[in-house]
Amino acid sequence: MFKRALTLTASLAMLAASPAIAEEPASAGPLDLTRRIVASSGAAGEDSAGYVRIRNGSPVADELVGVSCACAERVEFHRINRGPDGVSMDADPIWIVPGRGTLEVRPGSDLHFMLIRFDPTEAAAGQVRLTFRFRDAGAVEADFALTGDSRAAWAAFD
Repeated sequence: MFKRALTLTASLAMLAASPAIAEEPASAGPLDLTRRIVASSGAAGEDSAGYVRIRNGSPVADELVGVSCACAERVEFHRINRGPDGVSMDADPIWIVPGRGTLEVRPGSDLHFMLIRFDPTEAAAGQVRLTFRFRDAGAVEADFALTGDSRAAWAAFD
């Protein structure tokens, strides 16, 4: 266990310092998933935010209906709402991927998916595998890079 924790810590440090992140392609039908990252401190049992860009090459919208992984108890879609009474975080049942458009779930935006009770020991080579399920395009598995700094990791794709 100690060795896995050291490996994870080293992977997070390397990713945070990396000038660019290499990804294997991940697609479900006309949908391409890029900029795949999960923010984690490396501590087991915490909730960790995930981010992704989903481009739709079809003129027809699709719906992201679920995300799962062996690395978390469950995954929820979260939206931050800002109003006159303050800020709240609400769970969305689905997210729409617009036809010929992009769903951008990025650090600093109002959207993120939350890995509840995240277990970083499920990571291999600094990545965890998540399964995204879409209403029309079906399911796709994709590796997500772990990072201690989600904004820097997102920017590293530029």
